[in-house]
Amino acid sequence: MSLTSLLSSKNHQELRDKFKTEFLTPSLNLKAELKAPPLTANYGLVGTAFDYLLRFYLQYHNKDIFMQKGFWVADGSFKMLCLHLKSTREEVATGFRSDKLFKRQDLLAIITDQYEQTKINYNHYIDNGQITDELICNTIFLAKLDVLYRAGFIEENLDNYNHEDIKDIKSLISLVDNKNFQAKEKCYLNPTFGAGSTLVGGADADLIIDNTLIDIKVTKNLKLDRNHINQVLGYYLLSLIGGVNSNPNDRPIENIGIYFARHGELLTIPIVQFGDTQKFENFKKWFISYLSSQRGKLLDMMLLKEETQKEDKKTKSNLQKKTPTKKTSTESKKTKTVTKSKAAITKKEDNSEKESK
Repeated sequence: MSLTSLLSSKNHQELRDKFKTEFLTPSLNLKAELKAPPLTANYGLVGTAFDYLLRFYLQYHNKDIFMQKGFWVADGSFKMLCLHLKSTREEVATGFRSDKLFKRQDLLAIITDQYEQTKINYNHYIDNGQITDELICNTIFLAKLDVLYRAGFIEENLDNYNHEDIKDIKSLISLVDNKNFQAKEKCYLNPTFGAGSTLVGGADADLIIDNTLIDIKVTKNLKLDRNHINQVLGYYLLSLIGGVNSNPNDRPIENIGIYFARHGELLTIPIVQFGDTQKFENFKKWFISYLSSQRGKLLDMMLLKEETQKEDKKTKSNLQKKTPTKKTSTESKKTKTVTKSKAAITKKEDNSEKESK
């Protein structure tokens, strides 16, 4: 379970209530024009593709300072899919309903070609900073690979692109003000939080620019949602537990930020506005204790389920041993016939004995 799924799960209302009680939502009057309204209903796909493109953009504009890059989720999906396609001889079902079939060699050729071209165009962009339609198509391809990792199925249109989606992403990247994302010392792309990420079953944020953790939201609604606050503060807590990336002593975050991509607006809030160091230290201890207790409850439920299944199996086995096997009507008729035959033979033998006497 990731941090996002943990905070949204119906089984963790106590956790959400604790966040809401301890860290009040700031009263902010947000006003900005919707400059890039969505052009299709492919909200998730466009959002993920823009995340990749913005990551490329930040790497190009911050390549002269110290930078740490996270992995591409799509890299893992690509390797996983290639292994699957090379080990099967069957046709491969794609799509949410698994209703579009591909010959495995055809699908393997598509993803290999697209992936190699994506890497080439990515490297070209890091060199020259030129955003092309082809590069945007590459980010959409990466977003489609992400679907396998996050949702567990293969996107059916890996090599097809909606021109309106391309136009949408171009509008989003045109709104990015480089002043908001220019690092002075450090830039982390998709940072993880060591032991903190492990604690929640995996967590990576969008980016950290110097001392500000920024989460990207590609939504047409300009509002500070409670879920947004929980998520960014959750990342901050994880950094207090495990540091950033592979350095447990690296805790650079002093501000949290939310970038509303369709409005071109970056909202930043100092951490101290939510509480002092001691307050976060106390919450961190409660958070770790809560997760430990939940893990214990989950383990107890799993053990109870396992024991119940064993008892059910044992009871079923005992019943089968005790319950006599019922004869079928055919078997009963046969038994009756045999009994009658034996009686007739016995009677005949008795009569014979009488006659001989």
